[in-house]
Amino acid sequence: MAQRNKLIGLAAAAALTLGSATLTSVASARAAASEGGSSEGSAADQTRAYEQVDSFLIWNHPYSWQPIDDHTVVLWSTPFNAYLVELAYPSYDLKFVQAIGVSSSGSRVYARFDALQIRGFRYPINNIYKLSREEAKNLTSHKPRNS
Repeated sequence: MAQRNKLIGLAAAAALTLGSATLTSVASARAAASEGGSSEGSAADQTRAYEQVDSFLIWNHPYSWQPIDDHTVVLWSTPFNAYLVELAYPSYDLKFVQAIGVSSSGSRVYARFDALQIRGFRYPINNIYKLSREEAKNLTSHKPRNS
């Protein structure tokens, strides 16, 4: 019985060590991927500078959209209103698709309720940030390019 408890404790310690090593490698890979590893920080750190909103108005379909990375999209509801939409989990197809769908409740898109449809899969919206035109253009023009 005591040996069994030691084995369980050893397995739990190994799992914790492996889990923390995996999280560390994911965090460092994400930091290296954003902005080519620059000191500006990750996309998640940059979203804190923008005004967070609970929802935004949209008619029928988005005017335009531009992927930033696997977790974030700049969505234009009109030619004058841009929003940074942060997904709950990554969509690795985002940079390859030509069209996306946006679920809405009435004529509003809500964070933590609505979702983006990408290649038939539903990606829930985690956060929404209001962007000015200049901020949106800066985000989309400075995104890292994969060669």
